[in-house]
Amino acid sequence: MAHNYQIGGSHAPIILKADIHTVGLAASRALVLDASNQSDQGMQVAQSINATGDIDPQTVGNYISLKGKVLTVFTKIALTGTDPAARQTEANLVGGAYTLSGGDGGEQTFNDPTVNYDDPNVFLNFVATLT
Repeated sequence: MAHNYQIGGSHAPIILKADIHTVGLAASRALVLDASNQSDQGMQVAQSINATGDIDPQTVGNYISLKGKVLTVFTKIALTGTDPAARQTEANLVGGAYTLSGGDGGEQTFNDPTVNYDDPNVFLNFVATLT
C-alpha cells in the first residue's frame, strides 16, 4: 500500500524511523526514487545497522531533495528453525512501523507494509510518496 507524507514548505530535515517486528534476522534499506524517471536506480538514504532490521531515527533529506519523490523501505527477514509450520506462524506475526517526521505532516507512523512470505524469508516493503 502506498502512503503519502506531506513535506509541504517545511525546511526541517525529514526523519525516518523503522521498527521491524520479528524474531528472525532482518536487514532494512531505505531508498529515495524519482517515480517520473524510469531509469532512476534510487539513492540509499538509510539502512539498519544490526540484525533487527530497525532503522534508528535518521535524516533522509530535506524538502529540496525529497519533495515529489518516493521513499521506499525494503526489509528482508530470514526466519530460522527446521519446522515449516512454525516458520509460517512466525511469518504471520511479522510487521513493521515506519515513522516520518519533520514535514508539514508532522510525525506520522504507518503500520501496514506489504508483506510477502517465501519460506524461509519474509519481505516487507513500505512506500510513501513525499509531497
